[in-house]
Amino acid sequence: MECADGVSGKRNTWQRWLEYSQSKSLRRVLGVVLLILIGLIAKTIQTHSQSPFSFSPAHTAYVVVELVAILDPIGALPTFMIFLGDIDQAGRRRVVETMTGVVFALMLFFALLGQPLLQLLGVNVTSFQFGGGIILLYLAIDMLSHGSEGRKIDLSQVAVVPLATPLLVGPGTMTALIVLTNQQSVSLLDVLLGCVASTVIVYLTFYFSEYIFKLLGQNGVKAISRLFTIILAAIAAQMIHNALLGWGVAKF
Repeated sequence: MECADGVSGKRNTWQRWLEYSQSKSLRRVLGVVLLILIGLIAKTIQTHSQSPFSFSPAHTAYVVVELVAILDPIGALPTFMIFLGDIDQAGRRRVVETMTGVVFALMLFFALLGQPLLQLLGVNVTSFQFGGGIILLYLAIDMLSHGSEGRKIDLSQVAVVPLATPLLVGPGTMTALIVLTNQQSVSLLDVLLGCVASTVIVYLTFYFSEYIFKLLGQNGVKAISRLFTIILAAIAAQMIHNALLGWGVAKF
């Protein structure tokens, strides 16, 4: 009985340590560092002509624009406000922090391990680019047609589902990140910095969502969302064109 109490005491101590906020932050940092190291090693083995540490502001900016267009945080604002309109500011802030953490983790996973996953499945990158372009184009058309209407809510898991995924991070994000990490002109560092910057934009957008919504109004939010959707459609068309070039179907 005494032994059981001792084991129970140790277990409670261990659980308290796991629940301690600093230990959670440490585990998150270690997990991110581990993913980055795995991605850098995999990228270095995959390509010898492009250093994964090379940095180009123009390429990083391109990654940010593409990811923000796909994530479309402005377009998700009305849905976010519907889900969390009755929650106090502190609760809304916790949801935003959890949501952006999940978004960042998912983008890192796709950027670092998406390409090895394709190789494991035996899928050609050009084929994935073509299929991904079609998916992105379909998503853009669907966003123009329906927007954020008709989405259901689960308050107990709203930060993860449906806000982080699939509302923000979905098949389009996975497609874009895998294609970006396969481009010779874009280094892994550019993609990772683009993920960081995109996550910051998502966080700031939702953190100040109430003020942004009041400033822009419902019509302004819809207009900006449509603009990002058009950019997304253009990116999808370019991906399809690049795939056709890779197959030799298109010549220019």
